[in-house]
This record gives sequence, C-alpha cells and structure tokens, in this order.
Amino acid sequence: MDYTVLYIILFWLITMTVVTLVSVRIVKKYPVYGFVALTAFYVTYLLSSQVIATRISVYDLGTWFGYSFVLAAPTAAIIYPFISQVLDMINEVYGKKRAVTAITIALLTQVLYVMFVAMAVKIPAAPFYELNDAWLSIFGLSVGIVFASWISFLVCSILDTYMFSYIKQKLRPRELAFKGDTFFNPYIWIRSLLTDVVSLALDSVIFVFIAFYLIGGMPLDVVIGLIVGQMIVKVLVGAVDTPWFVLYKRMLGNTDYSKELKQNEP
Repeated sequence: MDYTVLYIILFWLITMTVVTLVSVRIVKKYPVYGFVALTAFYVTYLLSSQVIATRISVYDLGTWFGYSFVLAAPTAAIIYPFISQVLDMINEVYGKKRAVTAITIALLTQVLYVMFVAMAVKIPAAPFYELNDAWLSIFGLSVGIVFASWISFLVCSILDTYMFSYIKQKLRPRELAFKGDTFFNPYIWIRSLLTDVVSLALDSVIFVFIAFYLIGGMPLDVVIGLIVGQMIVKVLVGAVDTPWFVLYKRMLGNTDYSKELKQNEP
C-alpha cells in the first residue's frame, strides 16, 4: 500500500474541512472579520502555490481499463483549485465587489512576496552558510514563472468572479424554489462546479504556455503534455472539492452580507 497517497488524501480532506468549518463559524459570528479570514485563506493558498509552482511532479492516477494514467504537472496543481474554492466562498456571501477586492489584495501580496525574495537573493550569504546554492535553487525566482502566474491568476480569477455572480443571479429563482435539502440543490452545485472547471482549465493553458513555452522555450509537445496534465489534475481537484463549498452554503443558509457591508462603508 502506498501510504504517501493516503497521507496526501488525508491531509487534503482535513485542510478542506477545517477551512470550511472555521470560515462558517467566523462568517456567522463576525461577518466583517469573515471577509478578512476568507481573504487570508485565499492569500495563503495563492502564496503556497506560487512557492511550489516551479516544481514538476508526477501524478499517478492508477490503472483504468487496462491503461495506466500517469500525468506530469506543476506541483501547485494539487492546491491551486483551493484558490477558486475560497474565491467562490467570498463571492457567495460578500458579493462580486468584495471578491474583486480579495483578488486585488492577493495580487498585491504576490508582488510584495516577489520583491522581498528578489531583495533577499541579492544579499550575499554568509561564508559558513553551506545551503546557499540549495536555497537559491528553491527561491531563486524565474521571471517567466512569476509573470505567467500573475497573468493567469488575474485573468482566471476575474473570469471566475463574474461567471459565478452571473450564474447565481440567473439561477437564483430556481435555487430558492428548490424544496429539498440545500446540499442536494443542483443550482448551487452548478455555479461552483462550472466556474471552477472553466477558470482552472483556462489557467492551465495560460500559465503553462507563457511560462514554459513562450519564456521557458520548452518543446511544444512537452508543453502540451504539461497543459493536459495540469488541466486534468486541477479540474479533478476542483470538482472533488465542490462538496465543501456546498457544505459551506448549507451551513450558512441564505446569508448575504454584500448589501449590509456596502451600507456600512464610509
């Protein structure tokens, strides 16, 4: 038995569950701080994916119908879908305007992160520090990776936000007319699943094409393989994490603070 896979799955499940439950608790009890907490989770996921984006990993999806499915994709593909999930959580409760605010804050934090790391790289290491080469290999920034991640993040996050808001408004009457349990309301599943799949698929194309083909100079066939691998992994994770968004919605009910916070703005 591959305990590494079990460890990853367990850690993934615990992370999603804790973030969802903590977010619900804060949003319900402290609405204003709920936006702050969700934005903090949003920035954390984005920063984590930025750090590990340059590492290419192998994702063994097992053998199906006699074929082994082994994909190569940036390591960040396993956590990047969480970014879309938290953005949907913000959009659901605080509205489109606040979601765009969260995107802006997240992008600014990435700019600061790059500036701080670039500054640290320029500072000479102590002569006795034996891990400098290893440190530089991990944190030495690739301009192509950074530029590609910023472009793909901004385009796809804005697309996710506006798609989510549009679908929610269009399907709102049907959603409210649904008589069953909220967790089985198809219109809630549709807006989260559809927006995540579209934005994550497009992000895979933009990021890999710019970072590894236009700037990195990798052969096109290798780049296409990376795009396909990352797209499959991201879309799968984005689809699998949808129940946590629906759980979030079910626990919050019809909570909507977008108008309330707007009225309290100076």
